[in-house]
Amino acid sequence: MSEENPVVGRRALIGGGLASAVGVGLGVAACSPSSPQPEASPASSTTGGSPPTPAASSPDAPGTSGPGASPTTTGASSASATDAVPALLRTPGPDVRRGPTSVRAVALTFHGAGDPALTRRALQILADHGAHVTVFAVGTWLSGHPELGRAIVAAGHDLGNHTWSHQTLPRLSAAAARTEIEKGARAVAAIDGSSPYLFRPSGTPSSTPTIRTAARASGYARCISYDVDPSDYQDPGAAAVAARTLAGVQPGSIVSLHLGHPGTIDALPTILRGLASRSLQAVAMTRLVA
Repeated sequence: MSEENPVVGRRALIGGGLASAVGVGLGVAACSPSSPQPEASPASSTTGGSPPTPAASSPDAPGTSGPGASPTTTGASSASATDAVPALLRTPGPDVRRGPTSVRAVALTFHGAGDPALTRRALQILADHGAHVTVFAVGTWLSGHPELGRAIVAAGHDLGNHTWSHQTLPRLSAAAARTEIEKGARAVAAIDGSSPYLFRPSGTPSSTPTIRTAARASGYARCISYDVDPSDYQDPGAAAVAARTLAGVQPGSIVSLHLGHPGTIDALPTILRGLASRSLQAVAMTRLVA
């Protein structure tokens, strides 16, 4: 990964000019393809492994001056400039698949897309249980519903980038991948209080060298993966989503869920009660890896 540190401050805006939003995606495809994607790297832990050497900057890549270019800090408040950012998220390395096993906490992470009513319902359930999560928002969805992004952040949840339009990222050219990540980053950065450190690739559970280089160009030192996938995007029903999630979680787990699926939202109270029964707290990513 790039040896430059990303910008300090969780409300920092991503630099570079890009076209405005051109559509609103109301659905999200599975991010765990059934067959391995070409060039996909092996699943890696939160530590170890040397990042690949950054590729040369593409002259037509929008809004960057080369891999690892730091976003600007336009509009960040003095308080946000001193926000504590986990060192792991500022340190180049392999995909983050889980947090430390020494903590009695897990990160429920949601791919942000779909019916806004489902997101509002999820936020209410989380508030009722005193739980916090991370939403990796699809840029078209977030640009179409900025009030949801503001509500997510206001409730104390993490808001990160899940690309602009949820393409199958490993199939894209380097330039197209950079555009998808950069435009997604700008959509997230438009929400005050969002995180410029949290990025999850779309269409794949693991990053590739091309994806990592593109992510560095938008200031993301690491990509966020997961170790628990209940395949809720296949709509197996609330009982199955809850059972699969609770069967897989361990201290430090990162769970992949989707806001746009009713069964997932129906399963959420059962998941939260199950975690509590094991003395596991649902926390945001930035807290899990702090």
